[in-house]
Amino acid sequence: MSPVFAQVDFDSQSFPSLPGSFGIPPANKSKVTFSGKYQLEKDSDQGRLTVVAEIIPKHHIYSTTQPPGGPKPTKITIASDWAELTGPFSADHQPTKSKSPYFDVESEEFHDRVTWTAPIRFKQSGLEPTPIDVKISGQVCLADGNCQPIEKEISVEFQEYYGGSQKVTQLRHPGTHAVWSATIHPAVVMPGGTATITLSAETDQGYHIYKFQPGDPEPTNRTLIVASQKGGLLLGEPRTDQQIITKDLGLDKPFEYYPGTVSWTIPVEVPASAELGQRSVELLVSFNTCDDRSCDPPAGVQLTGSVTVQAESGDQSKQSMLVEPINWLDVANHPAVATWIDTTQSQLTLLDRLSGNPLDLWMVGAALLGGFILNFMPCVLPVIGLKLMGFVNQAGSSHRRVVALNLSFVAGILTIIMALALLNIGAKIAGQSFGWGEQFTNIYFQVGLTVLLFAMSLSFLGVWEIPIPGFATSSKSGELMQKEGLSGAFYKGMLTTILATPCSGPFLGTLFGLTLSLSVWSILILFLLVGIGLGLPYLALCLWPGFIKLLPKPGAWMETLKEVLAFPLLLSVVYFLSVIDPDYRIATLSLLIAVWFGCWLIGRVPAYAESRRLYASWITAAVVCCIAGYISFTQFGPIKHHLPWKQYTETALQENRAAVKVVMIEFTALWCVTCQYYMRAAIDRPEVAKVVKENGVVP
Repeated sequence: MSPVFAQVDFDSQSFPSLPGSFGIPPANKSKVTFSGKYQLEKDSDQGRLTVVAEIIPKHHIYSTTQPPGGPKPTKITIASDWAELTGPFSADHQPTKSKSPYFDVESEEFHDRVTWTAPIRFKQSGLEPTPIDVKISGQVCLADGNCQPIEKEISVEFQEYYGGSQKVTQLRHPGTHAVWSATIHPAVVMPGGTATITLSAETDQGYHIYKFQPGDPEPTNRTLIVASQKGGLLLGEPRTDQQIITKDLGLDKPFEYYPGTVSWTIPVEVPASAELGQRSVELLVSFNTCDDRSCDPPAGVQLTGSVTVQAESGDQSKQSMLVEPINWLDVANHPAVATWIDTTQSQLTLLDRLSGNPLDLWMVGAALLGGFILNFMPCVLPVIGLKLMGFVNQAGSSHRRVVALNLSFVAGILTIIMALALLNIGAKIAGQSFGWGEQFTNIYFQVGLTVLLFAMSLSFLGVWEIPIPGFATSSKSGELMQKEGLSGAFYKGMLTTILATPCSGPFLGTLFGLTLSLSVWSILILFLLVGIGLGLPYLALCLWPGFIKLLPKPGAWMETLKEVLAFPLLLSVVYFLSVIDPDYRIATLSLLIAVWFGCWLIGRVPAYAESRRLYASWITAAVVCCIAGYISFTQFGPIKHHLPWKQYTETALQENRAAVKVVMIEFTALWCVTCQYYMRAAIDRPEVAKVVKENGVVP
């Protein structure tokens, strides 16, 4: 009987949900599993590392080449200090690309299974192959955007040696009449730089090959080219200056071919965010060589090379790519044969750069309605009648003058609102520059937005108030408010909007956070609609002078309306809590309690108090929230496992027992606080993990 050291894992789904559990599913159910192997080239310190990800149904992970501004890419690194990557990982198939409502760029998703391969090197020659420790990070997500962070470390075993065949830079495939070759120039490029691949087919006298048609997967009477590996680079459309001959033999379509030798140039662009290192590039080509009487059987070649990305420009010479024969069906059946060509940044139009998620119709209506509702806030409604009567008195009997003054006032409102829109766009661009464009699937963004919505709802409930900017209450502002004429109305519109901050701030602050995933034009339009909604009473007076009589009288109902508006925001807090990964929910709830306390502290000090007291309340609240946030996410956040736990199955247990291995089983429950404490404090620790690894224990 094999030794078994056991704790055992309860299946927490077999227990009924406990009150207050928020429907949190078991956090230790793995959505994706990783395995790997590596091979070495004979008589060399070079090799290749393979990592396989197996994803459960209805879930997906993201590619290693996911563009910035989208979800978090999968990142694979070597933790062992005696081996290193010499290039990026390339997948065995193209990811599924989809347009998400959360991002301005396409998401690159892998479902079910994906295999990544990357070149590696031993840092010292003559080392014996031993397991390589590999770290993997990223996120695994459902289609609805609910994501779980990935932080894994696996041990990758050596599999076998490969290689030994002669490497060539020019190849004539047996049974054909063309010699294939390719070069990359330059082979060393800086991030954001460009290179060119030149692909050539030198045909024998009297022979030709068929035309290459971008995006056409039809293999009959066509030359097919596909980039099976790009190494995170952008490869544009192959182009040639060679003449095309067209012959119509009365068949379904005419024959198109190049008369003799032909060369294509393929533009290569290195993203500005590319990491330094070697990037593998692999081209596959299928072709026929023909003369005027007949054609050779279809054939294929594979051309392999690399681009080195480094901080400074280096060797500008050409690098010849290695060529070897392959089956032409590997090209014709390749899933990316019609879709591999990228649109490089130099080819993007201005409209492409500004494109993004469009506005839905409900957003348009909500923005207009939200801006209009702000007119009934306690900080806004009492002054509307006064402003309208003031404009009527200034204009006298001239309706045209009333219209001009009201339009100037609305222009002042729109100036402040559109300034907020520009700040929003600046935050969006800055976020993309720092790589947190994943936004609604990024745990930090989810938590931050939840905190923002909660704080804004507390402001609506009167727990605290957003302070009015100091410049808006200065003597200079008072002078501007006393001015008359069109310029006076314009300044009044600006300052009235700013002075309404305690009431309008929660709505505008929420809008600021929720619109970060929209395109630039959508943000501008949405804020413009809010400004128009806020200015509707003044616009209505332009069309109907009697409108002023319909305005409701200010009263206690305004405060009630403001507090009622807090509850839709609180419901949105519940929604964002539901999409936050279960491992972070308790930590987030703890942080929200701290934010509540901080807002309460700020609200205890009236706005007219001494500056010293106001600053002290804000600083104290900020310190409390920071400390509480740190404690919440370090103590109540996800557990960092030092032991390489594997999902328990009866089959795996029996296999390990048959192999006479010591098996360590976690037998616990999420509701057992003592169990969870001892697991962190005494069992799942680096010291124990070291002993487990040294003794071959299977956890």
